[in-house]
Amino acid sequence: MEFKIEKILIDRTQNISFITIKEDAEFNLKGYNIPKNGLEVPILNDDLVDLVKNDEQGIKISSIIKGILNIIGIDSKFKYNEEYKKILYLYDEKIEDYIGFKALEFAKDSKFLKGLIYLKALLYLNPNNLNGLYNYCVVCIDLLKMYSKAKDEEKENLFFEEALEKLEYIVSKHPDFALSYYNLGFLYLKNQQYIKAKLNWEDAVAKGLDDDKKVEVLNELNDLEYKVEYEEGYNLVINGHPKEGLEKLEPLLKDYSDWWNLIFFVGLAKRQLNEVDQAIYYFEKILTANENQTDTLCEIALCYASKMDLETSLEYFSRALANRPNNYEILCNIGMLYLQMNEVKKAKEYIDYAYELNPNDQITVSCKMEIEKYI
Repeated sequence: MEFKIEKILIDRTQNISFITIKEDAEFNLKGYNIPKNGLEVPILNDDLVDLVKNDEQGIKISSIIKGILNIIGIDSKFKYNEEYKKILYLYDEKIEDYIGFKALEFAKDSKFLKGLIYLKALLYLNPNNLNGLYNYCVVCIDLLKMYSKAKDEEKENLFFEEALEKLEYIVSKHPDFALSYYNLGFLYLKNQQYIKAKLNWEDAVAKGLDDDKKVEVLNELNDLEYKVEYEEGYNLVINGHPKEGLEKLEPLLKDYSDWWNLIFFVGLAKRQLNEVDQAIYYFEKILTANENQTDTLCEIALCYASKMDLETSLEYFSRALANRPNNYEILCNIGMLYLQMNEVKKAKEYIDYAYELNPNDQITVSCKMEIEKYI
């Protein structure tokens, strides 16, 4: 099993030291034979410090087990993991139960990374441990919330992707496990995938939730209806069915007139239907609240270009470019505007830069071929 989050755990190996146990050393573990060339075993630095501080002779097997769980949980590809796996099962044939119990203890104390490491170790030992896999997903969700509060978007997204991937895996292998659908609903909601959120919550209810979670989900489903209409509407617009899209989107404006995403797709549908002045009206409403919304600036620019008001179109595209100076699509649009304005030299500068940024984009290639006709 692969883990997306392993790359941010690997630094925690700095908290672990290794000692070598020689082949002929006394190792108090019945049934285990130390390999011929000895074995490096991990010890948490804190445990090693306590050992020295207390002037203890020898290292407790419990300290080695703790170190093993940490190294396996941090680095699933560590070279001695298979040897460590033997040690764990010889130490306790019910080691999986112990690991799961300790992980949940850590999580209850808000020590989410420690809990995650133990659960990840459990999944190394047994990828088919359903409770372990589900609890791993739950702790990933706890961590994405933690990093969301800390404004660490990179880690938040990483834990989101990890939880989503593993929950979808559970659904594929255990289609009757209701709690996976329950949590997937919240992840899809967070990702503004409202249709998927609805479908998963409906599955969760159908497959059986406790009363509290069922009430929670039913309330969420009730609040979700208008968002589902919105998603269905904008999908229609994106896929070239603006009239049908507007049938779903426009009724929502009555109650959600300040929802800029909704307004944007209404404007986009109007532009697709060549109702350009109405499209501009909706896009300008968005700019009233956020004058630098780049996609809206580009849409208004396209509206004015269709009206052959090239100067105004250039003004809006230029504002958009100020927000995204290396966006090859905006550069291409500006280049083609200059070409229509017979400013071939300027047009070439913008098209060449766009091509430099993305030589594989077919529209950019077509623009470059077009500009070369005038040189």
